Amino acid sequence: MKRVASYVFFIVLCGFALSQPKKDRKCLREKVITFPELTISNWVKLHPNESMDLSAATVCLRFYTEQASPSPCLFSLATPSHPQDFSLRWSGDSKQYQMFIHNTQVEFKGLTFNMNQWNSVCATWDANSGLAQMFVNEVASIKKVVGTKVPFKGNPVITLGQYQTQYDGGFLQPSIFTGFIADVHVHGQVLITRQIKTYMEAKTKYKLGDYINWHNLMYTIAGSAQVEEKHQVTFYTTP
Repeated sequence: MKRVASYVFFIVLCGFALSQPKKDRKCLREKVITFPELTISNWVKLHPNESMDLSAATVCLRFYTEQASPSPCLFSLATPSHPQDFSLRWSGDSKQYQMFIHNTQVEFKGLTFNMNQWNSVCATWDANSGLAQMFVNEVASIKKVVGTKVPFKGNPVITLGQYQTQYDGGFLQPSIFTGFIADVHVHGQVLITRQIKTYMEAKTKYKLGDYINWHNLMYTIAGSAQVEEKHQVTFYTTP
């Protein structure tokens, strides 16, 4: 009887292990991650190759969605000290982009959020000056002071499509993202305007992230989120 019980326990344990998301490393050039459902079970975690020690950072990504409310989260970086150490989301109520640095929030007005079109976003922050800035579809915001002037340190949990409420993975239901996210790059510096413009245009080879690189990405994917080919669709109208 003990042998049967042990065998059943072993089968259950193996099934549980096989059901757990596993890390994968791939080049996702010309790929997107699709988030098809409004559920906290869909998420993607990005795994850097090294512990974080950054005195400045630039996060660039592209997203495509029809979801303008309530507050879809694009990028969320949590540390043991701050569940929102560097995060980006859209506020459907105020129609503004929100950036969080060391749990402090700042909003940027007048930047576009185009539904059912690709939006290119870059966000920068410098610990020396405390200045943050956002670029959306080649339009730059003003610079604003946000957060305490200390570097990003530690082992982060970086999540796409969900807003983290704690370091070990709590998610906020109203901030679930649905749609496509692609071309995520994280740099350990503030990119100059010319480099950001090159990323926005995506016509020439832009600077790849040294901390997170979409072309050499280690990630964990869960739920119905999945990697797919990027389909470029353009509709032409006759004058």
